[in-house]
Amino acid sequence: MNSNNKLKDLDIKERPRERFNLIGQENLSDIELLAIILGSGGKGVTAIDLSRQLLGKFENFNNLFSADTEQLIRFKNIGYVKSITIKVVGEICSRSSFREVNKNQIIKNPQDIFEYTKKEFHKLKKEKLYLICLNSRNKIISKDLISVGGINETTFDPREIFRQALLKFATSIVIVHNHPSGDTNPSSDDILLTGKIAEVGSWLGINLVDHIVVSDESFTSMKALNLFVTKKLEKKGGD
Repeated sequence: MNSNNKLKDLDIKERPRERFNLIGQENLSDIELLAIILGSGGKGVTAIDLSRQLLGKFENFNNLFSADTEQLIRFKNIGYVKSITIKVVGEICSRSSFREVNKNQIIKNPQDIFEYTKKEFHKLKKEKLYLICLNSRNKIISKDLISVGGINETTFDPREIFRQALLKFATSIVIVHNHPSGDTNPSSDDILLTGKIAEVGSWLGINLVDHIVVSDESFTSMKALNLFVTKKLEKKGGD
């Protein structure tokens, strides 16, 4: 075998690109698929060898694609170009797994909101809170990031929620935030803040449709669990 360790120098039976044409991509091993992505190996190793080493280290594609660039570059024979290639392929796979929701789609249930926002939270290690503004027909007007927090919580100003809602002339709103732990059960703080936002929204004529807590694979609708009740605030004082 030639010393430059490129795919073209492998024996015909070991060349994953040729095997792709012979047997089809569905019959290639993970190692062969990764070797095609890498294109070459390194000093003393072929692309097949390097792919085998990478998958031996990271165990599967999910772990490999979740690794950050710095982790990949530290791996022997993986430089900047290969690390970026791996991350880009991982991002393409991630995006292709999400169902695109048309911005003008009418939101009928919490599942629609989950599908619309799930890519924003995929593999996220900190909490984020998004505001979805809807018009009178429950069509999406906008999706705005309101706050970014730490691993366990996000702090946000309710005034920013209603500032955005008023700017967008929203008739109703949905709040969505994630729990990086994977447990979508609302916390006591989630419930308390949601109740306050529902009350203020009622006063402003902006209905809080739902507050949805999400993870990578699931969600919890606080409205479905009757964890908040919209009620009118009474004016105090004055004529």
